[in-house]
Amino acid sequence: MGMRITNSMLVRTALSGVFAQRERLAATQEQAATGLRVNRPSDDPVAASRAAMLRAEAGENAQFQRNIEQAAARMVTVERAITSSQEVMLRARELAIQGANDSLGADARSLLAREIETLFDELLAASNIRHAGGSVFAGTASTTDPFVRSGPFVSGSPAPTVSFVGDSIEIEIAIAEGRRIPTTLAGDRVFQGDGDGDGIPDAGREDAFAVLGELYRALDTNDRTAIAGTLDRLDRVQLQFELELARVGAAGSQIERVRERLESERVDLEARLSGTQDASIERVFTDLALRETALEASLQATGRAVAPSLMDFLG
Repeated sequence: MGMRITNSMLVRTALSGVFAQRERLAATQEQAATGLRVNRPSDDPVAASRAAMLRAEAGENAQFQRNIEQAAARMVTVERAITSSQEVMLRARELAIQGANDSLGADARSLLAREIETLFDELLAASNIRHAGGSVFAGTASTTDPFVRSGPFVSGSPAPTVSFVGDSIEIEIAIAEGRRIPTTLAGDRVFQGDGDGDGIPDAGREDAFAVLGELYRALDTNDRTAIAGTLDRLDRVQLQFELELARVGAAGSQIERVRERLESERVDLEARLSGTQDASIERVFTDLALRETALEASLQATGRAVAPSLMDFLG
């Protein structure tokens, strides 16, 4: 016995067709609005999974690039501090040469000693320099100044001493998968020549503060021989700073190489992600016009095929 086609069945079938057209139109409108072919996993599970992986890689790339910028900024601060310290020691050497001159008297040397006091303070300021609120020569104890001066300059007395109260741990940051780079330097090694942490300068290195203090003392006491004796030590400090600047330069070169690679990877990831999830704008708008036309035609055909009250029912 054949199944009788009722009016209500025709209406339900017609409505089902209209709703399907509306869903397809809505999906196309969403693509037009977002510019994406895959707006949710159900649109294309394989593409959605691939897009999620690419977005995760892009996020990691972006984090490495932020780390790169942070590292570069810190190393600029470190470089500026060491360069400033070199200028301090260069001026101190000029004063030592002047002070070692036979024709200079006690009063003139005393005036030179006063300038050494200023240079001493400039070196201390450079050693305690900060970036983003943290000392770049204090290691993990970056919230405090790594170098502390004891006492004032008093004519006739020894120069103040400077103690290192930070730690020698150089803070590293990840700039790529499996690659880390220091963003601070050990202050005791840089300024006091103590690379092994025993509290005294290593062979061929000097405590820059102690050398300035000795020069001050020699000038203040009018000791020409002692003044001349600081020249070689001042040269060793300069070499010490040069070696530290070479470390900074090497880190900077590494940063630039990784930065270029990360930028290239970023562009590649964006292209791959776009190819995975982006919609073809031309095709979307072509489909949009076709689906709008199809929906309109479906509504008109349905209205003619079933009861005249269909449009009222849809409304």
